Amino acid sequence: MLTVAGTLSQAYAANWTYTNDYEGNCLTASATTDAVWSGTCNDSLATRNWHWGAESTTGFGHTFRRLVSNANGDCLTTDMKSQNNAVWTSPCGSGGQQWWNGDGNRLMNIWAHQLRTSANGDAVYSSTAAVADQIPIERFVWWGAHD
Repeated sequence: MLTVAGTLSQAYAANWTYTNDYEGNCLTASATTDAVWSGTCNDSLATRNWHWGAESTTGFGHTFRRLVSNANGDCLTTDMKSQNNAVWTSPCGSGGQQWWNGDGNRLMNIWAHQLRTSANGDAVYSSTAAVADQIPIERFVWWGAHD
């Protein structure tokens, strides 16, 4: 695996794995439901693999793409209901917030909410910067590696 700590535009079609800096667990999606969580990285299951969609949009000087689960073909999705939002997968283009960027070892959506792990089990959320001082910053860091 090649570890990349920069722009996602170089290899958007590659298979990516994202490992959380705090836990050492991988961003994982279910093959049969819309569930997303932080799970063990000790295997090569497709549930740990993602790829960046070809369609893009720009905002805040960054390029955003849909992050697609190889396990179920759906896109990483969140909403904007609070400072700590649920994360799931849903059909790409079906609404909700599906535009993400992987620059700077963060997974940030176009609303500037960042993906993070939770101290409550293996849950992942998208959170605003307003909660960053309440949560260890390493929970927001995702190391991306691709083939």
